[in-house]
Amino acid sequence: MTTEQDFAWREAALRFRFAGIATLVLAAVGWIAWLYPFDDLLDRSGTPLGGDYVMLYVAGQTIANGQSHTLYDDGRNQQRSSSLFPTMNPHESWPYRYPPTVAAVMAPLSHLPFLWSYVAFSAIQLSLLGACLMLWRNDFASLRRRPEWLWAIAGSPLVIEVLVGGQSSLLALLCVLGFAHYYRQENDWLAGGLLALTLYKPNVLALFILGCLLVRPRLLRGFVPTVAVGVALAIATCGLSGLLEYLRLGTQLASSAWSLETPYWKVHGLAPFFQQGLPQHGKLLCFVTGAVLSAVIAGYWRAGRVGPQAAMACLLCSNALFNPYVPIYDLVLLIAALLFACQAACNGECPSLKPGAFQLLAAALFLGPHLSQIAASVLGWQPFPVFLLAALVALATPARLYWLNSSPTPPQLHTF
Repeated sequence: MTTEQDFAWREAALRFRFAGIATLVLAAVGWIAWLYPFDDLLDRSGTPLGGDYVMLYVAGQTIANGQSHTLYDDGRNQQRSSSLFPTMNPHESWPYRYPPTVAAVMAPLSHLPFLWSYVAFSAIQLSLLGACLMLWRNDFASLRRRPEWLWAIAGSPLVIEVLVGGQSSLLALLCVLGFAHYYRQENDWLAGGLLALTLYKPNVLALFILGCLLVRPRLLRGFVPTVAVGVALAIATCGLSGLLEYLRLGTQLASSAWSLETPYWKVHGLAPFFQQGLPQHGKLLCFVTGAVLSAVIAGYWRAGRVGPQAAMACLLCSNALFNPYVPIYDLVLLIAALLFACQAACNGECPSLKPGAFQLLAAALFLGPHLSQIAASVLGWQPFPVFLLAALVALATPARLYWLNSSPTPPQLHTF
C-alpha cells in the first residue's frame, strides 16, 4: 500500500468515525423522544418498547407456562401480546417464526417483568456487539491499523436497528466472525458448530452455510452434532409435533405467503422481484438461484481461484440477495461482507477496490437500507437490492480475474 493510499484510508476512517458517533447520539436522543413520557412502554406510534422483542418474550412465556402446543398459534400470541400492552397499536402483530429452541432459551427472561427482561436482553446484545468488535480488531489487520472504523460499525444504523428493534441478528454476525476465526485455525469442530448455531433463524445465513460447507465438507464434524443438539432441545421443548409445525411454517417461507404477509417495502432481497413474475413460486426460484450462485462462488474458492476474503464477502452478499425473506435488521451481516472486501483490497485479492470505491460502498450500507425503505413506498420496489447486486458483480469479477492471473492457492484465511 502506497503512502497516498494509506492516507486515503485514514481519512475515510476518520470521516466514518464521526458519522458513527453522530448517528449514535442522534439515535439515542430520537429514541428517548419517541418513547416519552415513558408511562406505558409504548412509543408515539403505539409500538411497544423493543419492537419485535415482544415476540421473543411472549414465546418464552408460552414455554414457561407449559403451553408449548400454542407456540405457533398466531391468534393466541396476539392475545398474549395485547395482554402485555392493552393500548398498543391494534395493527401491530408478532407471529413467532423461530425454532422451539429459541423459545426455550427465552423462557428464563420471560420470568422477569417486560422492562427488565428487555434491559437484560439488550445487555446481551451489547455484549455480542462488543465481542464482534473485539474479533474484528484482533483478526483484521486493516482494523488494527484504523480502529476508528469500529466507531463507524457501532454507530451504523443497521446495528442501531437491531438493538432498538429487539432483534437477534448480532448473534448471527458474531457467528460469522467466529466461523472465520476458527476456519483460519482449521478448527472444523468449532467453525462448523458456529455455522450450525446460526440455524436459530435458518433463513438468516442459509446460503452462506451452503457455500462454506461446500468449500470444506469437514465442517460437518461440528455442524451435524450441533444441529442434533438443537433438534433434541426443540423436541424436548415442544414435542415432535411442535418441531414439525415449525418446519411447515419454514417451508412456507420459501414457497408461499405466510399467514401474516410482510409488506414488500420491508423485504430487502430480490424475492419480491421474482414474485412479480411467478407469484406462487417466486420465493422458491429466488432461493434456488441463490443456492446455485453460492455453489459457484464456493467452487472458485475451493479451487483457489477467488481469495478467501473476497469469497466470503460474495457469499454474504448472495445470502442477502437471494434469501426468501431479508428484513432490514438482517442486513447487519453486510457489515462483515464490507470488511471482508476491505481486507481483500488491502491484501491485493481485489486490487480494483480503491479507497474511494470502498467509501461509496460504506456510505451506501450506512444509509442505503433505510433510504431504500422510504423510496420503496413511492417507487413500489426496493432500490437497495439492485445496488447490492451491482456491488456483488463489481466485487466478484475483478477478484476472480486477479486470482485467475495468479497461481492458485489453497483456500485459507491466513492472510488476515
